[in-house]
Amino acid sequence: MSKYLTILFIGAQFLLYCASTQKEGAVSANLETQVRAEIKGIDQQLSDLHPEDKRRSELLLQKSKLYLKIESFKEASLVLRELQNSKEGRNLQHLDHYLGSAYLGINDYDNAIVHFRKSDNVDRDFESVTRKKMWAKAYFEDEKYGQALGILGRASREKNFEKDLFYYETVVVSFYRIKEYKRCQLVLEEGLQKFPESLVLKETSEKINQVLQR
Repeated sequence: MSKYLTILFIGAQFLLYCASTQKEGAVSANLETQVRAEIKGIDQQLSDLHPEDKRRSELLLQKSKLYLKIESFKEASLVLRELQNSKEGRNLQHLDHYLGSAYLGINDYDNAIVHFRKSDNVDRDFESVTRKKMWAKAYFEDEKYGQALGILGRASREKNFEKDLFYYETVVVSFYRIKEYKRCQLVLEEGLQKFPESLVLKETSEKINQVLQR
């Protein structure tokens, strides 16, 4: 799973650049150890509850979010599906958002798209920009480039949307794949000004130049 997806899930908790690779690895290991300990504590609480106790759904949601935090997407999806099939879970806020995130993490793009769409309908103001980037990523990875462009186009009109490296690389490659070469070139020029070291942008620029010179 790409580092970009890690940024989407962890958000403000994304680790700052570390002084060395060794240090970064140690922090990641410590984070996983800490989170696994929290999950173990939740499991203990769950074992003490009656199956119909309303607190179960809250604890299970908390557990799934912890799995997402350490990119244990398969485990997160299993917990979220349990919630989805429960009576109490159907009324939980943001469930579709987290289901979409988990499915994206295990490369189940069809289900990710379904749940991001539901989340956008019922949960429009929750993590709107983050959801749209993940939603667009699911479309892109599923080779549905027009839909990915549509999602990012709408998202880019939101006040707090940032045209980051993910945005430029996704839009540029999508335009190239659907043979919208002139539009691709326009976004490329803007993207290369901000991210001149991007190999994806540079390689696509070379391809575009060859196509437009014919």
